[in-house]
Amino acid sequence: MTGDGGGRWGNSVNGGTQHGPVVQAREIGSYTSQHFHFHGGEESGGPLPGRAPTGHQLPLGEVAFKNRVAESGDVLRALDREVPSGPVHPLIVTLSGISGIGKTALAVHLAHELKSRFPWSTYVDLDEWRTAGAVDTEAVLKHLLRRLGVREGWLPAGYRDLVGMYKTVTDGARMVLVLDNVWSADEVTTLLPVSARSVVLVAGQRRLHALEGPRTVALVLEPLRREPALDVLSEYIGSTGRQVSPQMVSRLEQLCAGFPIALHTAGGLLREHPGRRVERIVADLTAALHEKGLSVVEAVWNAAYDALDAADAQRLYRLMPRYSGYDLTLEAAMALLGTGRDDAEDALDLLTNAGLLADSPRPGRKRLHDLLRAHAVRRADRYGDPAETEDGLRRLVAWYRRQAERADRVIAPERMRVAEPVPALPYAPDVPFAGEAEARSWLDTERKALYGLVGTASDLGEDTHAWSLCEPLWKHYEDHHNHTDAIRAFGTGRDAARREGSAEATKALIRMRCQLAQALWKAGRPEEADTETRQALRSAESVVPDTKLHASALEFRGKFLAACGRPDNAVPYFERSRALHAALPNPYGVLLQSLLLGRTLRAAGRSAEAGEELETALALAREEDHPRMIGRTAAELGRTYRDAGRPERAFAAYEEALDQERRRESTYDQAVLHEELAALAEEAGDRERAEEHRGSARELRVRAGAEPGRAGEPGTGT
Repeated sequence: MTGDGGGRWGNSVNGGTQHGPVVQAREIGSYTSQHFHFHGGEESGGPLPGRAPTGHQLPLGEVAFKNRVAESGDVLRALDREVPSGPVHPLIVTLSGISGIGKTALAVHLAHELKSRFPWSTYVDLDEWRTAGAVDTEAVLKHLLRRLGVREGWLPAGYRDLVGMYKTVTDGARMVLVLDNVWSADEVTTLLPVSARSVVLVAGQRRLHALEGPRTVALVLEPLRREPALDVLSEYIGSTGRQVSPQMVSRLEQLCAGFPIALHTAGGLLREHPGRRVERIVADLTAALHEKGLSVVEAVWNAAYDALDAADAQRLYRLMPRYSGYDLTLEAAMALLGTGRDDAEDALDLLTNAGLLADSPRPGRKRLHDLLRAHAVRRADRYGDPAETEDGLRRLVAWYRRQAERADRVIAPERMRVAEPVPALPYAPDVPFAGEAEARSWLDTERKALYGLVGTASDLGEDTHAWSLCEPLWKHYEDHHNHTDAIRAFGTGRDAARREGSAEATKALIRMRCQLAQALWKAGRPEEADTETRQALRSAESVVPDTKLHASALEFRGKFLAACGRPDNAVPYFERSRALHAALPNPYGVLLQSLLLGRTLRAAGRSAEAGEELETALALAREEDHPRMIGRTAAELGRTYRDAGRPERAFAAYEEALDQERRRESTYDQAVLHEELAALAEEAGDRERAEEHRGSARELRVRAGAEPGRAGEPGTGT
């Protein structure tokens, strides 16, 4: 093999330069010693205009290539669509994503898949033709024309003439062209065949919006999902003949975070060291991925970071590993940076275009993949400033606390609170909440960030923020029962309030103990919950006697005893709490305690007393026009009548509860009520009515994504 100057290669066989058919092998990009296959070539000067060349010059595909079925399907469907009229234009498939995500592998895989449909294909790595960041397009055109069969003596000297010949030779051709490591759309446009019968696969870190049009398939690659990632590792393990426990395979898969390059590195280590303990390989790979980075992509990621032409973009990248959320909104980026909307927008755009941030599956958000998170930590360790990190996180904590407090007030305006609300902040706008459903949705969407920021606030010494954030998280926990997150956050909030020691924090400590206690007993830790409720009630009786907070502590003690199967012991606590609310007066408190008292009496088998209390509570809820409480109370009344053997009264109560949950758009509660109505109808011998309710419950679960559809398709997640 001989160079032709300027980094290109001609074909050499037995010492003589050839221009006919040969088989060529060398390193192409990340494909080491891959085989290229070329068949064809004419002894004439080149293919006639409009005639498709033949032959395939592609790297071999990855042996352990897995998944990407959806992406391949998108391409094949686009090929089968009718070609629109207008300018002659090939089908363009853009593959974008961060380095190491498998863009080249998929492009080569697709090219091989398409060989049966196209007589000619070739692969070009533009990085091999790049000098000081610029592609030598003239040299690439000559290279492509040679591969298309044009003999050396026929290649014109001038650039314009080369472009003209390329257009002539590719006019109407049926060919697949793979262009790898593309930096911009300008590098591609001149190389596009003049043929609607051709396909061009364009791989690069950045999404090239300028190439997108009616005949473009834009594929933004994400890490592999768990199953195909495990398949890649299993294939490597199978080739070594060694036994690896499922637990260790799972640890390797989690460590690689779905990055094909990391999975292949792990597989390579297993092959190269057949006698080495898997535990040691996991430790070595951990160090490689999180402490030093994989050398094959670390330099690329470093270069992408260094090339960012805005300090704010680099700073945002360094700050993002400290952000606890799954993905980032523009407003959260504004809070982290504190420099305004324009700078935050520019920073997000620059990081996305550089391949360091990816679009989140949730619209309008960006996310940092796990391995890039480790890279961002290394950049922060080298270039970051502790002061900039602390300032950014303090702004972020305050902004999230304000939004959570606002959402909580929309959901439950009458609920007791201890913390003073955060005032409007100058560096980031508020999230609009049109109603309760939007507020609940925001809390759930941001749950990972919110629960994590309680710990962040505590680490920063911001104790007031730490316990204050826990207050609005209470409603989310009540709805979703995420015990582990709540125990961690509410325990941190309790400790923060205890450390602060102010009069406000002393009240908050009672509140935090109550919230923590409920998460503890629901998580099966009753002894700890018992301690927390006792201490909360003791503090309330001495610090804030005869107040709403005292009544709340009584309520939580009663709820704990009821949850532990001691309803008769719980009844007096609800009665005392209700009496305090009535004396204040606090109508909502009276309503809530009446509901809890009725529920507890029912659990104690005292159905008649329960029915009386719940009828009173339901009348109060109607007077207050409180949909949530009407729904909860009516549902509990329906259960009480069902226990008492009064199905018609039970049906009426359940239907009223269902009407209220429809009004609130609470699909989860609607599904629960439909299931209970189905069981009640079954007991009454009305099978048709029972099936209707079961069908309605199932439809709600499918719409919520909690159950697959009839043909096994996933739910819509709406």
